[in-house]
Amino acid sequence: MTKLIYCVLLCHFIAAFAALGMPLFLPMVLPTLGAHIDSDWAGVLFILPTFCTALAARFWGQFADRYGRRRSLLRAQLGLAAGFALCGLADNLTIFVFGLIVQGTFGGTMAASNSYLSSQIKDAKTLGNSLNKTQLSARLALIIAPIGLGWGLSDTNPLNAYLWLSVLPLLAMAITLTLPTDKTEKSGALDEIESQTANKTKHTKPSLRSLYWVFSAQFCFAFAMVVTFPYFSPFVQQYGVTNQAWIGFLYALPHGVYLLFAGKVHLFSEKINRHHPLNTLWLGFGLLSLSTLLHLMPYQAVLIIARILFGIGMVCCYQGLHQALASQINRQQSGKIFSRFDAMSKWGGVVAGLSASFISSWGWLEVPFLLSTLVSASTAIAMIILSKFGRLHVKQSIISH
Repeated sequence: MTKLIYCVLLCHFIAAFAALGMPLFLPMVLPTLGAHIDSDWAGVLFILPTFCTALAARFWGQFADRYGRRRSLLRAQLGLAAGFALCGLADNLTIFVFGLIVQGTFGGTMAASNSYLSSQIKDAKTLGNSLNKTQLSARLALIIAPIGLGWGLSDTNPLNAYLWLSVLPLLAMAITLTLPTDKTEKSGALDEIESQTANKTKHTKPSLRSLYWVFSAQFCFAFAMVVTFPYFSPFVQQYGVTNQAWIGFLYALPHGVYLLFAGKVHLFSEKINRHHPLNTLWLGFGLLSLSTLLHLMPYQAVLIIARILFGIGMVCCYQGLHQALASQINRQQSGKIFSRFDAMSKWGGVVAGLSASFISSWGWLEVPFLLSTLVSASTAIAMIILSKFGRLHVKQSIISH
């Protein structure tokens, strides 16, 4: 089982390296296409694949449940490769945009990887920890890809980089083909459809309804996190930080904290969740709220502390969300559930990016951090209140497995 988990994580890292690395270099790509568009349109292209992934998530989730989670993972990797190849072969803006749409619509490796893991791992605690590791592979790619691609793009045309990167998802596909099939793929589509029809009344509605609060919390978490990203550099420069390397370090610091602690957070979570299974999640939102508030204090030492707390908050939020999801998931609908979970993250990021752009156009660079503080604190308070009235359905298996 450990070998399978790490094979899936390797495949996800390979795909994420391509998907997360290139958007940063869009301003370098567009001039090579003869595109004379302003920065606002560049921002739209930046979020276009994410937007398409969120739109297509429901369909691909149903596809995974009906035809197999491994097949869906192979589909996501092939879609990512096709999208990057189209971008690399583009000789005008229209074809390039079409490539971005294909990348987003037919990609979605995060949801597909998590859904496949859920079909192979039956223990809720192990599954929750594995979901943390898929986020860890994404964070690792988010740090390594911009550095590696920034070095590589200095010697090549950015469009050629898209072509080279299209090979990486194909490599991930080759590895995925060696992994075991899931039950749906073995038994066939007809058996799965009949099984779902027979259990529709018993499983479908209760399972999804019991997870609505998890989806909502995921949206709020993604929004609170991402809304601080787009204009972090000019915000920090207001406080006299002008060294770009130092700004980059501060920006990446929370992701580095996640890399350090994500693998061990379950040990901490088991202790504090003994009194209530949502303590880790509440703590995560509380730390996010505190850290973004501390960003508004004009001292570099405080800023470093705030970035570290931001990273710890990310660790706790992901741990709490993943364990809540893993403890209640209906395995027959794991494709649909994980696609919706990932879609809520994508929608949160899209709304956050648009909000940050609108706010920054007025010159209010502090407001995204205040907005993050309010959303994080409100989400934590709402969950605490709802849990007191029994409105949040959380199985104690989060801590008992």
